[in-house]
Amino acid sequence: QQRGFYEEMLRGLWGYVSDRFNIPVANLTKENIREELDKQGVEQADIEQYMSVISECEYAQYAPAASGKMRELYTAGVEIVSKFESVIHR
Repeated sequence: QQRGFYEEMLRGLWGYVSDRFNIPVANLTKENIREELDKQGVEQADIEQYMSVISECEYAQYAPAASGKMRELYTAGVEIVSKFESVIHR
């Protein structure tokens, strides 16, 4: 159950960037995500938070995590995507 949650979180986070910037998922890397977000004017701290959520989800797929961590990462993911949208829509 936890592994499925983290897989879906990753799919959502990667899919958001893919859809938002018309980058095929197969071509996404952490580096080109950083570059695109930077080009869009997203603050470095927010980019780092996004990357941190991705890294934590990747790690948590294979290592047991407390259920509270799932809620924490979900909330962080929603918040960071909302921040991106507020910056990108300016």
